[in-house]
Amino acid sequence: MELGKTLTRTSWIWELFAFGLLTLVAFLFLVPFHKSLPVLVVLLLPLLTVFVLPSVTREGVRNFATLAGSFTWWHWLWLFVLVSGQVFRARDLQNINNNPLDSAAIFRVLVEGLVALFLFARLVDERTPWLRALFRGLIGLMTVFTLISVVSTLWSVKPLWTLYKSLEYGVDLALLAAVTVTVRSVQQYEELLNWTWTLTGGLLITVWIGAVLDPHDAFVLGTEATLPIPQLTGVIPAQASNAVGEFSAILAVVSLCRILLPAENKLNRRWYQALLVFSLVTLFFAQTRTAIAGFLLATVLLLFFSRRIIMGISLASAGAVVAAFTDSAQMIWTYLLRGQSVEEAHGLSSRLEWWRLAWHVFLKRPLIGWGGFAGGRFVVLAQLNRPGTPDLHSSIIETLVDTGVFGVLFLVLTLCGAGWFLFRGVRSPMLTDSEARLAVESLAVLVVLSFRCIFSATLISHPALTYLAVLGYAEVVRRQLKYGNFRAA
Repeated sequence: MELGKTLTRTSWIWELFAFGLLTLVAFLFLVPFHKSLPVLVVLLLPLLTVFVLPSVTREGVRNFATLAGSFTWWHWLWLFVLVSGQVFRARDLQNINNNPLDSAAIFRVLVEGLVALFLFARLVDERTPWLRALFRGLIGLMTVFTLISVVSTLWSVKPLWTLYKSLEYGVDLALLAAVTVTVRSVQQYEELLNWTWTLTGGLLITVWIGAVLDPHDAFVLGTEATLPIPQLTGVIPAQASNAVGEFSAILAVVSLCRILLPAENKLNRRWYQALLVFSLVTLFFAQTRTAIAGFLLATVLLLFFSRRIIMGISLASAGAVVAAFTDSAQMIWTYLLRGQSVEEAHGLSSRLEWWRLAWHVFLKRPLIGWGGFAGGRFVVLAQLNRPGTPDLHSSIIETLVDTGVFGVLFLVLTLCGAGWFLFRGVRSPMLTDSEARLAVESLAVLVVLSFRCIFSATLISHPALTYLAVLGYAEVVRRQLKYGNFRAA
C-alpha cells in the first residue's frame, strides 16, 4: 500500500513537472525568446514519451476498444453523415452555378442518400419505427423547422439547392430519431455522445496532421493574426479556424465535466486530463474568440453544478491580481484582437456589416424568407461580393433571411426547450447520478453551441452532429421526466 502511494505521488510530481514545461512552451510563443524553444522541446518530448504518453495511450485505446465493442448500425450511419459533410474543395457562387454537381458534391449526395435509403429500409420492415419519434418533442420542433425550409423551395431564389439542403438536414434528424428509438436505456444513449466526441476529436487530429504535413496552408497568417503562431485551420478536410475552435471548446468542456463530475469508474481521469490539455492547446492556436467565450461560460456552469463556486471565485480573483500587476492583460488583449484594430473588433470582423444588409433583405420577405439555406448565400453575400463565403456566420440571422420569422421561432423554441429540460434533468430526482451527469455535460456543450450560433451557422450547417447529439439527449431527458422511462413514449 505504501509503495502504491509512493508511485502515485511520484507520478503526480512528474505530471506537475510536465505541465510546467508545457506552460513554459506556451509562454514562449507569446514572448520573443524563441532561441530557447528547441532546448525545451528536447526536454519535453522525452518526458512526455516516458511518463505521460504510455498511460494516456493505454487508456485511450481501452476507451476506443470499449466503444468499438458496442458498435451497431447507427454508429456507422453517424460516421457516414460526418463524412458526407466534410469539405475537400472550396467553391464560390460561380462554381456552384456552373457545375452544381461536381465530383465532391456527387460523393456527398451518394453518402447521404445511402443513409436515407438505410433508414427507409429499416422503417419499412419495422425494425426501427423512427417516423413517430421524428415528429415528437424537441426533435419534432426541429422537424417543423426543416419542413418550413422544404416548403420554402416553392419561392426560393435557388429552389434545387434549398430542396436538397433541407432534405439533407431532415435525413440527419431522422437518424437521430432512429437512435432514440433503438437505444434501450439512457446509458446506451451515452454511446452516441461518446461516439460524437470521438469523431470530433478525430477531426481535430486531422487538423494537426495537416499542420505537420502542410504548415503553410494549415497556419493562416494575415491581418487577423499577429501571434508568432498564426491561426490554425484544417487542410484535409478543410476546416475554418472557427470550426477548429468550436470543436476544441466542446471537447475541453466535455473533458472538464468528466474531471469535475467523474463517474464511479475513475480510471479514465488521466485520459480526460490529457484530452483537456490537447483541446485547450488547439483552442489557443485556433484563436476563435467566440469559442473561447463559450468555453468560459460553460466552465462557470460546470463550477456551479460541481459545487466549486469558491474555486471559481479564487481563480478569477487570482487572474485579476496577475492582470493588475503584470502586462498579461495587454498580452491577452493583443491575442484577442488577432491583429485587428479596436474598431474592427467591435464590428465583429465585418459581421455587423453583413447583418445590417441581411436585416434589410429580411424586411422585404419577413414571413416567408428567401429560401431555406439559400437566402443568406445567394442574396446577401452575393450583394456583398463574398462569393466564397458559405453563410452569414450566424444561425439566427441566416435563418431569418432564409425562412423568415417562423423558421427562427422553431429554432429558438428548440434551443430553449433543450436547455430547459437539461436543466430540469440536472436537478430532478427522477434521474440517476450518471444520467444527471450527462445532463450537465450536455447542458455545458449546449451553452457553447448556443453562444457560437450567434456568430456562426453551427446549428443549421450539415453535419451538425454535436448539436443533434445534445438535442437527442435533451429529448431523452424530456421523456424520462414525463413518463419515468423514455422508451414509454
